[in-house]
Amino acid sequence: MDQGYITKLQDRDVIESRFCDLFRDVPIALRDEDINATKQNNLKSTVNRLRKELKDKDAEVRSLREVIKVKNNDSEKLNNELISLNIENNLVGHKYAQLEEEHEKLVKRWLERVHQEFDVLNAR
Repeated sequence: MDQGYITKLQDRDVIESRFCDLFRDVPIALRDEDINATKQNNLKSTVNRLRKELKDKDAEVRSLREVIKVKNNDSEKLNNELISLNIENNLVGHKYAQLEEEHEKLVKRWLERVHQEFDVLNAR
């Protein structure tokens, strides 16, 4: 999912570099006395529109960076939770193995005792 954000950021950087090229060329064109008023108005409106788009894209980038930051924090928390659960699982598995061993010993002792009692009863 972060790859999508990174791709969007890269696309935004390409667009921003193109906008920067436009902004460098426009002031020179606006100073040229041969351009008539309608062309100047068109250029100004285009520049204003592009600047607004740039501001919008900057806001979107900031928003996406915040989302990435939150997701990274969430990912870190989940990773920590997984680590703690793995540790807990290992401890429980170890305890289970101990209890299973103890159970086997108890069953073995009980069977030996029952076998001894059976032998005593048969001996009579």
